[in-house]
Amino acid sequence: MSTPGADVRSIPALHDWLAAMTAYRDAAADAVAGINQEVRRGYEWIDEQQSRWQKTVRECEEEVVQAKAELAARKFPNWDGKLPDTTIQERNLRRAKARLEHAEDKVATCRKWAATLPKLVDETYTGAGHRLTTVLDLDVARGLAVLGRRLDALERYAEMKLDVGGGSVSAAATTPGADTPGSPGGPA
Repeated sequence: MSTPGADVRSIPALHDWLAAMTAYRDAAADAVAGINQEVRRGYEWIDEQQSRWQKTVRECEEEVVQAKAELAARKFPNWDGKLPDTTIQERNLRRAKARLEHAEDKVATCRKWAATLPKLVDETYTGAGHRLTTVLDLDVARGLAVLGRRLDALERYAEMKLDVGGGSVSAAATTPGADTPGSPGGPA
């Protein structure tokens, strides 16, 4: 039983395919690297936000302490025995407490995302990203190498066929000592 030939009709088309596959591999590898970079930037952004909001919490705590001190100082009676109006100080204290609560909520949100994001990334991307990287690094690279070798062989075959078909003698027949009777390298 004989194997059918490759039936190659266009070596330049195979070269184009090799170039397209190489470009695909490079573009896909760049895309995976870009996604990895964006994931890292996401982690860093959450860390930056958490640090920023923790700093804001400390500042808001200081504002609450200051507003409480101003309110306490204002609650002493005047020289005439009347209590002064503390509406402004009470409003300032409520606002400071609201800002503190908001900042604490943001810190809690950042902590939640810092714990949740790695799990989400693992579930949705990490496995698929590693599989794609493996395919690109192993399978596609191996396929490109095989295709390159086959193209080289096809080009040598096409050149040899042109040499024989055009009346020229093939390279194997003109090589000294190539299996000719009586030659030093050939059969005796």
